Amino acid sequence: MANDPRQLVVLGFDSVIRAEEAFLAMNRLVQEGKILLHDAVFVSRDGEGRASVRETTDPTPGAAALDGTFWGLLFGTIVAGPVGALVGGALSAGTGALMAKLIDTGVPDAKIDALRQHIDPGTTALALLVSHLQPEALRDELKRFAGVKVLETDLPEATAAMLREAVRAE
Repeated sequence: MANDPRQLVVLGFDSVIRAEEAFLAMNRLVQEGKILLHDAVFVSRDGEGRASVRETTDPTPGAAALDGTFWGLLFGTIVAGPVGALVGGALSAGTGALMAKLIDTGVPDAKIDALRQHIDPGTTALALLVSHLQPEALRDELKRFAGVKVLETDLPEATAAMLREAVRAE
């Protein structure tokens, strides 16, 4: 994984709505070709301290099982008729669920769990897994969000410092 160009940027917001606005802004940067967004995860804690997580790309085991069932039924029917449909649907559902559980293609689950434990009540963290980033574009976009904090990042230190300075100046 040493050659993986993806980098993590975790931003802190005082509300879910502000985090969602920032996510939309990141999608605009994607459309403009200024960033590649591989995953985004919202981790929120309400006023009573209950945490919630919303992932944007990692499939849940249930969703993967449903997709697997569909494809297994289709190919099983084509190859072996009704018996093939049952066998293919069952096998591919189980395989899909297992793969979704074992393969984490986005923000690491350990990072999400750590955020869930450490964010303050009434706040939301937006974890972005990015690559091919134009730092100035991200800096300019973050300036629009009063009160945003760069909670954590594995961007190069000069880039991280530039982002922290930009959000501090506003």
